[in-house]
Order: sequence, then C-alpha cells, then structure tokens
Amino acid sequence: MERSVQVLKFGGTSVGSGERIRRVAAIIGHQLRDNEGMFPVVVVSAISGVTDQLLRIARFACTGEHELWQQELEALKQRHLEAADKAAHKREGREALQQDLQVAFALLEQGVSAVEMGRGAATKEPGGESHARDRALHAAPTISAWGERLSVLLVAAAARDLGVQAMPVREEVIITSDLQADTLPALGTVVGADPLAQETRVNAARLIHPLIEGGIVPVAPGFIGRTGGGNVTTLGRNGSDYSATVIGEALDCVEVTIYTDVDGVLSADPRIVANTRLIPRLTYAEAARLSWFGAKVLHPRTLIPVAHRNIPVRVRNTFRPHTRGTVVGPDLGGRSAAVAITARRQLALITVENSDLFGAPENAGQVFELAARAGAAPVAICSSSGHHLSFMVEEQAVDPVVALLQHDMGSWRVSHRRGLAACACIGSGFTADPMSPARAITALARERIPIVTQGASDTGIILIVEESDSERALRCLHRDLIAPVIPLVRHEAQDTHEKRREIRQG
Repeated sequence: MERSVQVLKFGGTSVGSGERIRRVAAIIGHQLRDNEGMFPVVVVSAISGVTDQLLRIARFACTGEHELWQQELEALKQRHLEAADKAAHKREGREALQQDLQVAFALLEQGVSAVEMGRGAATKEPGGESHARDRALHAAPTISAWGERLSVLLVAAAARDLGVQAMPVREEVIITSDLQADTLPALGTVVGADPLAQETRVNAARLIHPLIEGGIVPVAPGFIGRTGGGNVTTLGRNGSDYSATVIGEALDCVEVTIYTDVDGVLSADPRIVANTRLIPRLTYAEAARLSWFGAKVLHPRTLIPVAHRNIPVRVRNTFRPHTRGTVVGPDLGGRSAAVAITARRQLALITVENSDLFGAPENAGQVFELAARAGAAPVAICSSSGHHLSFMVEEQAVDPVVALLQHDMGSWRVSHRRGLAACACIGSGFTADPMSPARAITALARERIPIVTQGASDTGIILIVEESDSERALRCLHRDLIAPVIPLVRHEAQDTHEKRREIRQG
C-alpha cells in the first residue's frame, strides 16, 4: 500500500447516540485532513447496550418467546432510526441511511425468525431439546453481529454528511477459527474466537485496500468475524478493541487509536483515588500488567497483534479529542518508578507445602497443571521454595483447585485463604531501584495495612492484602509512589506573628 494507514476505533459510548455519531464523524474528517498523511480506517462498536439487547432477542427466539423478542426488536429499530435522524442532517443522505437501515432490520428479523422456527423443528426431532440448545448457542454470534453492522451504516452516513468520502464495509474483515463444541457460549452470552492472521490479511486486502486507494474512508465492524466456512463469530465480550488491532496489524498500519470516554490511561481508578494523573506513555508490558491486574481501559488481548510489530496504540477521549491521550508502545528505557497503581479483587491465596521437610522438592509444574485442569489460571505467583508454593486464583475457582490438589499431591499440605486483593504497583525497571519496593511496603505499614504476601518482577511489585483494605491501600500507595498530597499546614511561627500584628492593630 502506498498510503500510511491509521486505524481509528470508536467504542459503544462513542457511538451511543446520533449526536455522538456526528461527533465521531467530525473526528474522522479532522484526521483525514490534518493527520500528516495517515489515512484513517475506522472500526466501530455497536451502540452501547445494543449487543446485550441482541443477545436477549436471541435468547427469546431460542426459547420461543415470540412477543418478547418482537418487543426488543422494535425498541432496537426505534433507537437506530432516532440516531439516524440526528447523525445525518441532509435530507438525501438521511433518506438513503433510513433505507439501508430498513433493509438491515428486515434481514435481522428474518434471521431471528429462522432461529425461532429452527428451534420448533429441532424439538420435534429425537433428542430435540439438545438439538434446540445447540441451535441456540450458534444463534448468539449470528444475531449479536448485527449491532456492528448497523453502526457502520450510521457512522459512514454521518461522515458523508460532513463531506467525507466514506463507505461501510458490509462484510466481516476478520477471519477466525471455528468454535469447538466445548467452547460454545452459554445461552445469551458470547465467546471469543481466535483470529487467523494470514487469512485476515488477505481478506483485509480484498475489502479495504481498494477503498483506501480510491480515497474512500472504510468504516468496518469491530467485534465480529467469520470462519473460512462462512459462519459468523465474535471476538468475545468487549472484543472490539482487540478487533481494531487485529485489523491494524493486517493493514500494516502506523498506529491504532482507540477512542473511548476517558482521556487515556490514568495512574489509578479515579473513583477511588482523587488526584490521579494521565499517563502520557506506557510500554506494552506495563499496559498488559495493568490490564491483568484490573485496569479496564484496554481489553486484555488488545496488544497481542501489534506488540511484536511495534505498532503503537493510543487511547484518546472522543469527547475531548484535543487531548493527546496515552500512547502504548515499545520500551524506550530510562524508567525506574511506579507509573500506575491498580487492584484486582475477589482473589484467594492457595499454599502448597511438603509436610516432609527432607522429602523431594515440590513440582510446580504439577501444581499448575492441576489448577489448569480445574479451569483456573494463577493470577500471581507469590512465593516458591523447595517445599513451598503459594499463588493467587480467582476466589470462585478456589474450591475445585484445592480439591484436585488435595487429591493428587500426596503428602503435600494444601491450605487456602479467601477475601484477598492484589495491589499492583506497575512501572518498568521498578525493582532496579531498591527504594521503590521499600517505599511501597512502608506506605502500607504506615497505614497499618497488613501484607499477606507479595511478589515482584521488573515491571513492579504485587502486594496481597485483605480485600476490605484494598481501597485504602490503593490511595496510600498512589500518594507515596506517584502523587504525594501536600497538606495545607500553617507554620506555628507564622500564626504567632499574625496574632501579634492583630493585637498591635487592635
């Protein structure tokens, strides 16, 4: 490709109404005119709340509740038609958009009716209820895909209304693997399929390159894909960020910009910590650790497609587009302090100890294999020695993990502790400065917050505390490591001087 490409991804809140969609269109136009030769390729989510609404429609169709899915569908139609009225102001463009939406609504309704009719036919077959459920599980991605298909129509029309040559991409760009029977979603939910990089690259070239070469801005659906056999899939809940980087990697883009409803990545959760700071730059490793330990700005898989190519990902605010946001990219070195504090809650600590102090060393591989068999990935490994291993898991997974360990580990003693949280102090080179971990531990000690256990790596330190102490721990760690609060204290000598002056004046 001769043009340098920038992927712009807009989430559900960014396209949450007709007025917001028009704001998105204005950002697209600005990027097209003023962004130093980088041509925008747009990836959009469904309007906020629409995916849940479509999943309800799928569930009602699968259970034969005809009136309920009809009511939900009518509400969905009305919401999109109202958005169309606000998104496109010119009469000709608005009428064309309304016609496109009506065609899409008709196809969606046909699909839902087919699911309902298929359920009825399936229940009459031998083993009918099982067949009906299988149809229901496959129906979820097919029906939930329509949220993005409707969004691309709205955003492309709004962009054209503002003078931008734009066109909706009406096919799924991302090619994925098939979902196996054992990974099919529960009724009313979605599960993520795995993108196939080379197949997606070929498909992106077919669908998107001709538009770019013609100077037309492609508006592509996020979140959804299809298999080589043509079955619709999704990339999992909140997977549109991930889909943007998958498409960006397939197009060899210069940057992926994710527009959301915050200014970028903050140094802590602003609902808990008052004086948070915007982080101008993060490394891929730092961003991945923040996501793993509870920060919600980026989907955990978002960075996978682009990190090995050193393609930066920028997080910006749709409603404050003048802010530069946070850039996530390769490690440029030179950092040795915490940049962000986050917490992951509802965890449990599992400890495995050999009761024979002179026996064979523990087998960590066996422990984690058993944990995986119970469906639990360790959140953090806190300590390990020849005869001792402790690690964190999600609290809901602790019982099956402990049961398997007790059954299979022979002479090993297994114990666990619930109601914990992992406070993560994240920053590249954090442990290179011996004072950084010491300051973190001292901060909690000063507030009388007990540390259950801890773990450290080059990207930070993990402090395990009682969940009831986690918010207080976040605030004091942020205060001592990132943004000290300077109290407004009047000096005693100054107070005395002012009192004397008042007496003389009196």
